[in-house]
Amino acid sequence: MPPELEVNVSLGDLAQQLDAQRFVGRHTERALVAEALAGSRSSRLVYVHGRGGVGKSALCRAVARDAELGGYRVHRLDGRTLTPDPDELRAAFVAAADHSALLIIDEIDQLAAMRVAVRDLLVQVMPASSVVVLVGRCAPDRTWFDAGLDQVVVELRLRPLGHADALELLCRLGVHDAAVCGRLVRWSGGSPLALIVAAQSAEERRLGMPVPPPALGVDGDVEALLADRLGGGELSGVDPDVLDVAGVASVVDARVLAAALPGGPVRGGLAQLRDLSTAERLGARVSLHRLLRSAVRARLASTDPDRYRTLVMRTAEHLRHRALTEDHRLLLELADLVEDPELALSFDPGTSYFPDRVRAGDLDAVARVHDPTAGWFGRLRRWCEDAPESVLIVRHADGTPASLVVLSTPASLPGWAAGFIEVAPAVDHAARAGHLDESFFAHTSVVIDPPVDSDELAEMMQVGNSTGFARGLVRSQRYGYLTAVGRREWGAADLLGYRELPELRRSDDGRELFTLRSDFGPDGLIGMVFAIIQEEQLGVASVAGSRGVELIDALRHFHDDDALRRCRIDGDPDEVRAVVRAAVDAAFGDGPTDAVLRQALVRAYLDVDGGHAPARAELHMSRSSFYRHLQRARQRLADSAR
Repeated sequence: MPPELEVNVSLGDLAQQLDAQRFVGRHTERALVAEALAGSRSSRLVYVHGRGGVGKSALCRAVARDAELGGYRVHRLDGRTLTPDPDELRAAFVAAADHSALLIIDEIDQLAAMRVAVRDLLVQVMPASSVVVLVGRCAPDRTWFDAGLDQVVVELRLRPLGHADALELLCRLGVHDAAVCGRLVRWSGGSPLALIVAAQSAEERRLGMPVPPPALGVDGDVEALLADRLGGGELSGVDPDVLDVAGVASVVDARVLAAALPGGPVRGGLAQLRDLSTAERLGARVSLHRLLRSAVRARLASTDPDRYRTLVMRTAEHLRHRALTEDHRLLLELADLVEDPELALSFDPGTSYFPDRVRAGDLDAVARVHDPTAGWFGRLRRWCEDAPESVLIVRHADGTPASLVVLSTPASLPGWAAGFIEVAPAVDHAARAGHLDESFFAHTSVVIDPPVDSDELAEMMQVGNSTGFARGLVRSQRYGYLTAVGRREWGAADLLGYRELPELRRSDDGRELFTLRSDFGPDGLIGMVFAIIQEEQLGVASVAGSRGVELIDALRHFHDDDALRRCRIDGDPDEVRAVVRAAVDAAFGDGPTDAVLRQALVRAYLDVDGGHAPARAELHMSRSSFYRHLQRARQRLADSAR
């Protein structure tokens, strides 16, 4: 609730009070500045950086309030309003040069071209008793650490809110339903801006909560607000086609753009993306801010679903090929194209958890919550001490261990593990089946600090699974074995085709062990993920020996000669069109139901003057009914090609 309104309270004072009431977390960052002001640490210049929407400006306002409550003078400057002139900058800094004062310069990136001059002026003008906080999206370069400044400069990379702080923020914003809060926290990735925008939209318009972005169900107004707040006017300088690709692909380079936009503005488009303040440069590649990417992607999917599907499939085909032939880690980027949130693989890092290797004290943490005298604990100790490269640790944001799992391949499996009950039966099964060299084994999974809800569990699993692939322990093996303690819902394991092997059920000192196996197919997990994308986007399952998927692809691009030349049906564009027409004629009978399905397909795709809107109008169907009929018609066409 807003504070009690008084006659002498200004609008600015009210905004400050509300801002203070809704600010959560960031205790470490606030303490660092407070200690610097008190003189208990040598840091005099604090460089805060982080991606858009992560709460940098809110932290600075909180730091300013803390300083004022402590009796310190606070000066605020904004790089967007400072004139890039050395004399005027000097005048602004001189005006703020009070002893034992705090100077905050927000949007410091706007002065990047003058960073050397800014640094020199601050060093010359500001008293040694003062503290300067610089705030921007980009990390500080070497300029800020030269000439001994590393002794007084501290870099603070601001990360998204942890799970508990994100829940607390939602509570302060008036969102209390536990299920809704969990979904929002997962959707937002811990971004305070996303949480605030979505919560306000839901409260004001009573629209309910947006579902996680992978399901592409974010409310349109929330998307627009996020895109505007994160991207602002600078997005207008990016080619719309290029921006669409950057919304679909988690990481963009020249090759991704060329594959998604044949003949498009590859070099110029990549340069436009790299210049965005909401983009992160990853060597020669670039990635949009996660929430901006989600907003662009969701907008495209809702306004132009056919184009969205086309870009997804072109990007997926390209990434699949590169993952199989060049770098298996591109699977994580491929997995980002999957819309089903159950798939626990992602290119994006977690917000509450991060991956790590075994460190001193981890076994002690396990021993505090599990019986260290149990036989399995002794075997875990052997893994941690003698084969630590096989142990994946997932940690909370504060570094404490949350869970661990051992991941083995035939090449990495030590001889002393041959009798370990967690892994040996699965290895023997793979050997008897003749595919040992094509298998990997996940086992000895231990939860040290249980997640508070299903959303935290999903993130914990995502971080662990993605790390196994990023480290190279899982590549393109065809078979995966997963051993767990106790029966439970398998979630993502079901999606990836894991099925229990009942003959491998076994007991170990009262523990019941279950082993599941998946045959991912000849292209391994990469091929499995690609097949999931095909089924989601094309509305048909990929079946060996079938050209149904190729027919649906040609159907969607029926009037695009360039696309038809790239499709996997032999012939020039006119010949491909003839193949599609013949397949449509053969797929449907003379009955009334078949007639409606055929008309939906022909008017939506084949007729020059057709399209989804004319077809729906002529069939007198609601939007949902029309798309259900269209999906049935596509599946019928695909089935007829088997």
